[in-house]
Amino acid sequence: MNGKPLVTIIIPSYNHVKYIEQSVNSALSQTYKNLEIIIVDDGSTDATHDLLNQVYGSNGRVRLVLNKKNRGQSTVMNQGLAIAKGQFVQQLSSDDWLLPDKISLQLEKFEEIGNDVGVVYGRGYRYFEDSKELREVDLSMCRGNILAKLAENGNFIFPMSPLFRREVFDKVSFDESYSAQGEAIYVLISLYYNFDYVDEPVAVMRDHSYNAGKNTSILYEEVWRYWEEFFSNPIVPKEIRKYKKARMRKLHRTKGFQFIGENYDFRMGRRCLLNAVKVDPMLIFDFRVVGSIVFSFLPIEIAKIALRFR
Repeated sequence: MNGKPLVTIIIPSYNHVKYIEQSVNSALSQTYKNLEIIIVDDGSTDATHDLLNQVYGSNGRVRLVLNKKNRGQSTVMNQGLAIAKGQFVQQLSSDDWLLPDKISLQLEKFEEIGNDVGVVYGRGYRYFEDSKELREVDLSMCRGNILAKLAENGNFIFPMSPLFRREVFDKVSFDESYSAQGEAIYVLISLYYNFDYVDEPVAVMRDHSYNAGKNTSILYEEVWRYWEEFFSNPIVPKEIRKYKKARMRKLHRTKGFQFIGENYDFRMGRRCLLNAVKVDPMLIFDFRVVGSIVFSFLPIEIAKIALRFR
């Protein structure tokens, strides 16, 4: 790399007036300074537009794109990428924040490795707003060709931690039929590029009641759809397709338990677990799966009481 490459930080924003200043300021406070920051607001209905204009409207390092209509995070990311000038790209949700040395650490890693690496990620913290607790997330770290590991085990990359080469998005774009593609983008990129990591926390995800990921029903449907599409894609190697059964089994089973045990959505939980049994009929011998399906038919108030004393 010659000179200091420009890094574009794209911040998709929606109704986060309470949090967005911390997010943007964490980008502006990076120890690496050759940055441009693009904030694409997705039609916020709170005071986000006013705040952004007042606080950052005259900041030469910040570019504001204020949409009037809500179109989804995938569309917003494509908007940001269309005007990004950086050789590297960072995605940052407007309720999360970056640690100060993030970009510096990851660019140093890019300096050490070959052009076959398209993404450098890292570790991260979750901040629980209700309890004010900051907790490091324990995730596996893998480098090189990680496609098989993602297909077999699901996502292990901490969101907000990846720094991308801009060129990866010439091969892989965000699919605007999804509200937010999430981990799917890592799976698609891993078809073409190797990954590497820095072994320390670089970002913080805020856990609060308005997280987009709290909409479990939409998240389940979209994750289910993208895995089905992925395994049906003719460019996916045959040796990777063998992981489909295990991946779909785990998805339906895990989400079923989440719907029943955390969301008290027994209908959706039952649907997920029945989907898991369709994928792997041997789950009829899984006591927890069968017991949860039976449990899901209880009257909801009785079931909630039972869950409190489980």
